[in-house]
Amino acid sequence: MKKRNYFCLWSGGHDSGLTLYHALKKTDVLCLITAMQDYSNQLKPNFFSPAVLRAQSDQLNIPLLIYNSDTENYTESFAKTLSNIKKHDLIGGFFPLINQPDQKNILTEICQLEKMEAHFPLENKEKEALLSEFIELGFKAKIIAVNERFLTRDLLNRDLDKETLSEIRSRKVDLFGENSEFQTILYEAPYFKQPLQIKEGDINLKNGYWVVDVSIATKLETTQK
Repeated sequence: MKKRNYFCLWSGGHDSGLTLYHALKKTDVLCLITAMQDYSNQLKPNFFSPAVLRAQSDQLNIPLLIYNSDTENYTESFAKTLSNIKKHDLIGGFFPLINQPDQKNILTEICQLEKMEAHFPLENKEKEALLSEFIELGFKAKIIAVNERFLTRDLLNRDLDKETLSEIRSRKVDLFGENSEFQTILYEAPYFKQPLQIKEGDINLKNGYWVVDVSIATKLETTQK
């Protein structure tokens, strides 16, 4: 793949972290794109604030574009966003999907309508192998939300490491959390300038998810540790 300008759909977690890694091996990523979705009448809340996502963006030195959306108008909002960013010579994007053919078809169709490419570098890969790669490359991510239908709150604040994965495996859910079983926050990566210092706050139940209120520690708070 030639070095050209692409975007990466960014969740802030392990899935988009590994997707970006594979994208950067092939081409240039000009920006990250994140949807802040209105889930007021839906099941899934936003798991962390734009400030956390922007702190990741700063470590990457890649600009972050946040757009507003909701579950009913997701495709329209995303298509409008792509239409707006084409003026920056972006020709396509990378998406963190493995085994989600329906979602892949939707995203591919939207990109095609905007005459943009859609790439899925993790698609159909073995999840155990992807997670081993994630750990071996030096990525670090912390679990900050779990769906109470599948997992219990004792997994919160734990790193997505071999021990934690063994426990998730024993509970017979998707190891990658691809069906919204859990959400992570990426705080260290091979392409980060330095690790993020995550500040853990209260734990609350939000629309069926146990969620840790996370923020980025200030320089003063980091020094005082």
